Formats: sequence, C-alpha cells, structure tokens
Amino acid sequence: MKLPAPLFLLVARGGSVLTGLLLGVTIPAAADAADSPLTRAGQPAPRWDLARDTVPADLRHGGTYRDDGTVSLAAGEWFGVPASAFPDQRNFTVQITVSFPEVVEGGHTNVLLKQRPDGEETGFGLSCLHGKPSWARFFRPIINGMHIHDPLGRTRLNFAPDRRFSFTVAARDGMLTYYLDDAPKTKHFTILLPNDEPLWIGRKLHAGERPLPRMEVVGLTVHGPEFRYVSPKESPVAEPRAAIAGKQWAIDAPTVTDPERPKILFYGDSISAGYRRYLLPALEGKVYAYHWCHFVAGLEPSATPLMREVAASADYQAIFFNNGLHSLHWTPEKATDEQIERQTRAIVRGFREGAPQARLFWLATTPHCARPPAPGEPVAALGDKNDVVLRINRIAAEVMRQEGVEVIDVYTPLAARLDLSAGDEYHWHGPALELIAKAVADRTFATVGNPAP
Repeated sequence: MKLPAPLFLLVARGGSVLTGLLLGVTIPAAADAADSPLTRAGQPAPRWDLARDTVPADLRHGGTYRDDGTVSLAAGEWFGVPASAFPDQRNFTVQITVSFPEVVEGGHTNVLLKQRPDGEETGFGLSCLHGKPSWARFFRPIINGMHIHDPLGRTRLNFAPDRRFSFTVAARDGMLTYYLDDAPKTKHFTILLPNDEPLWIGRKLHAGERPLPRMEVVGLTVHGPEFRYVSPKESPVAEPRAAIAGKQWAIDAPTVTDPERPKILFYGDSISAGYRRYLLPALEGKVYAYHWCHFVAGLEPSATPLMREVAASADYQAIFFNNGLHSLHWTPEKATDEQIERQTRAIVRGFREGAPQARLFWLATTPHCARPPAPGEPVAALGDKNDVVLRINRIAAEVMRQEGVEVIDVYTPLAARLDLSAGDEYHWHGPALELIAKAVADRTFATVGNPAP
C-alpha cells in the first residue's frame, strides 16, 4: 500500500554489526559557529585533496578529470581515493561536494563507498537516491554494509540540475555523523569496522543498481585524526540522540549518562514519528525513550526474529507498539482473520522474547479519515478504509487479551475528534498527537514510577 506521506521501511543490505555497545558514551558538544573549520586558522591540511592530488591510474575507471580539480562521472564510471588517506579509520573526516545535472526515477548513486566487494560487512559510505515521490529522494548512510534509511525524513534531498550538495562524514572514536551543507543529519552509535579498501566515488555496489546519469564532483577532501570538524550549524546537546542499527533495523536512541534511569521503546509508523515530538519532552530527564519507526505490511508471520533482536537492544522496562495503517490492504478477500491474528501474535512474541522483563502495550490503530469536504474545512467523516482499521483493532485486541498485553485505546478519542485530522486520510494535528503522547507517558510513569529528574 502506498501512503501519501513519508512512512518508510528500513532497507539494509549486509549483516550484523556491533550495536548498543556505546550507549553510555557522550558525544562531545559542538563548538561555537565562530570556531568552524571552514573559517578557523591553523587547521591542518587534508591528507588527500582532489584539487591538489592526482587520482592514481589504477583507481580511475572512466570519467573526465579537469585541471581545476573537478571530475565528471557518467553512469558506470568511478574513481578512488587511496586507502593510505585513512591512517586511522576510527577518526577521520571526508568532505565532498557534488551535483547531479541529470536525474532519473529510481536512480541510485554511491557518492562514497569504502566497502569490500566480497560483501564483508565493514567500512562506510553514502548513497543518493531519486524516487518518484518527493519523500523518496534522500541520501542514505552506509555503515558496516548496512544501508540505513532515516525514517524521520532528515536526509531528504531536493534534486535540481544546478543544486550542489556538500556532504561531510565525520568519524570520532569509530562513531559516524553525517552532515548535509554543514547541518547535522544523522548520528550513529554503531562502531565502524575498518578495511583496506580505497574510498570509491560513484562505484556500484550491486549489479542491479541504476546510477544517476551524471555526477559532478566539485570538491573532495579527506582529513586525518588531527583535524576536528566542527559544524557552524550544530548546537551543544547534553544528551544527543543517535542511531543504533542491525540487520534490517535502526532505532533512534538517546545517549545514556545515567545507568539507573528507566528505558522504554516505542514502535510504529509515521504516527509514532508524530507523537514522539511530544513524548520525548514529557520523559526528558526521567526516562530514556528509544524510537523504532517501522511497520509490518506482509501476512507471513515472520516478524518474530526482527522484533526479538530489537527488543534485546537495551534493558527496556516497557515497550509500546502498533501495526495497522500500512495494513489497510488486509481486506477480507485478501487476508483472513487467522492470517492477521498470526502476524499480530508474531509481533507480540518477538517483543516478549527479546525483552521478557518489559511490560508490553499495544496502541490501537488510529482511524482512517475522509478528505475534507472542501478546502479549508475540517474533516467530518471517517474514511472508506476505516472498516479495515476496525477489523485490525478487533483482532489485535483479542490477541492482546490472550497474550496478556494491555491495549491503549487511542482510536476512540480520535474518532470523536475528526476535526483534528490532518486532511490526508492518515495523519493528525498536534492536539491529537499530544493525546497519544500523554497516554504513552502516563502508562510509562505508572510502570516505572515517576523518578525525579
């Protein structure tokens, strides 16, 4: 099912990595904007610079190399930076500026790729993708063979023929942060595993990839551990959030500074991405909240291993979860009650097996709404797929009763407040999201207590 707003499924290639190991490490706060390495004197010269250094012949695979230090790559052409530019693969900074004068739907270019061709799950990279809807145009970090999509939309790209993108990948103590035009986009707690590969620019990873027709590389530098990148657009954060990831999953996680503070996990599609902006402030300083933006749309009851792995990523005291809006194709002619029951039970058992100590809560699926009767008017009716929502909620409620999982009914209060619908059939305005966040926060404090900040 295709929804009109950005509800994303993580796509990962490769295997497992070291995850959740550094949740107690505090990421150093950024310096003042005036301290930006772009303006600060005394910064060491880069280890490798496209404007200064010649690309070795054995690392050239097509492309036009100009005297001004720029390179034009057509689809299927690439070049490399020698591995010697990375004396310390735990501490480095790569900065590259590119443009895409031509784009095609489904185009996928690996702007940076330091990964072994035999599939060994090491190294890092960055790929740019151009999908048909605007929300499917983004860059994707690559860490230890995993292609990690950010479900919160922070990595979206506005492709245009004259648009330049300046990417920075900064590694500190093996942890990566990705920047776009100096703005911090994603941080990752996953530990980078080194390799002896060159850093490839534009190289395909898989035969089936369809690169964008042309990429212009107008700047590329690699800095060693003596260089410290400081973004002028980054503000100090006491407990910064970052991603921890594994095979086919990534969750947004806090920096753990207090091992005694309780932890919860909340799971769901873009509805969870909506209420998180109210939930996180409500729990700040009292409970660590981990967020997994994800959904299960298939009917094969195969979710248990994935849920089990994620549920074991931290010592959670409570897990809140929902699965529904991406399942509105589960009509009676396409999905039996038994199939829906089995998939729902597989989700429950995965969370329970991975976190047997956690109390589980199921959030009822929110209503499917009609479009507004006229522009500027509030929504006044339920949508034509709401009968599927009711069916999913009915079957899920029975599974939860049998499994001993508490149901949090957010359907009923929102069905009575259709005027809070965002008008796109699926999403909601702030007051509705606040209602969901309060329900989750109330159950959280009832479960873990209300510790003082």
